[in-house]
Amino acid sequence: MSFADDYRPENINDLILNSEAKDAMLSWIKSWISHTETKKALIIWGQQGIGKTSTAYALARYAGLNVIEMNASESRNRENMKRIALMASEYRDLFDENTKVPDKLILIDEADNIFESRSKSTGGDAGGISELLDIIKNTRNPIVITMNDYYSFKSKNNAKEIISRSLDIEMTPYRRKNEVNYKNFRQAVKQALRKIAGNERISINDMQIDDIIKSNEPDIRAMINDLYLYKVHEADYGDNSRDSSESIYYLTSDTFRSSDYNSILHSLSGMDEETDFYMKWINENIPFEYSDTVDLMNAYDLLSFADIYYGNRFKDFALDNYAKEITAGMSLVVNGKNSHYVKYNFPSYIKKLGLRKKNIEISSKIFFAGRMSSISHTSVSTVSRNMWFYNIIKKKDKKLYSSIAQVLDIK
Repeated sequence: MSFADDYRPENINDLILNSEAKDAMLSWIKSWISHTETKKALIIWGQQGIGKTSTAYALARYAGLNVIEMNASESRNRENMKRIALMASEYRDLFDENTKVPDKLILIDEADNIFESRSKSTGGDAGGISELLDIIKNTRNPIVITMNDYYSFKSKNNAKEIISRSLDIEMTPYRRKNEVNYKNFRQAVKQALRKIAGNERISINDMQIDDIIKSNEPDIRAMINDLYLYKVHEADYGDNSRDSSESIYYLTSDTFRSSDYNSILHSLSGMDEETDFYMKWINENIPFEYSDTVDLMNAYDLLSFADIYYGNRFKDFALDNYAKEITAGMSLVVNGKNSHYVKYNFPSYIKKLGLRKKNIEISSKIFFAGRMSSISHTSVSTVSRNMWFYNIIKKKDKKLYSSIAQVLDIK
């Protein structure tokens, strides 16, 4: 079971949703409880990892209902849909006289992956969608249908009638990053990640949590699984592993503001990062730290002098240390030091390289998921949900991952 499954939201209040979607879903499930339902099914759609399946379970828990689930790992053809979902939707427990109606919630997960075909020779889920329509027409229990690609589902036979009989909600935590919902989403996710980190005793700071959110938003499942990688990292390297992002941040501050040159040199000697990385941090933030033109000139002159030594390090590797030690003397060549807080920026040059690397990584993940889904006969979304597992294999067992890559014919 993944980290995300371990921390699946327990109830409606734990869900990270915008208030409009949450209120609409609550009204729908309440209508079933009060026997005033007009829409037999609830369609929840949106990109993977935002909590569609978790929402279905939270609604069932709110109403005190058990969940009967059919997901992408099962064949959703006419026969199986009728055997599982139809029986669950129309009949109650005959051995319990006190059984109420509704007494269960039927979850049809990843409905956009149901392949509607009348021909057995084509394989797939023959007749599954037309059977789903019959189930919705006759159900005595609420049905939740989740999907990633709503418009792909909408184009299938009988899908429009299913939609017309259902409450249709796009599950997105925000639409634009300049709206209130985005701010609320980030705050809620950050609070949830902090709570998980506390429960698991994961050593992580706010800067690292922000990085996890930025690189995965709005995929909450991916964020939680990335948090798990920090736990794996701690198991590998112990509690003495350095927080490089935090250490370079404070080292930059000391370089600009501290008059204790020996203390800065001591910190540099324990720094895991390359000299070039340290110098780029200083270069990026000089204009934010100093405003006097003479101080700016002296600061850049010192950094240029250090860069000459760094550029000749291959002739004599000792020059690398000279470059580091010259840069560390920044506060000794300026007169005006800031007394106010300055938020230092990550080097923009490295950030641009990182974005390029990120795009390459995203393309690689998409290609991996496509190859793995075709070989394992599962949906791409299912493979994508379990990418955290393959990432751990890649990190912990390079030989095994190499074998998997060879089978998938990827690099």
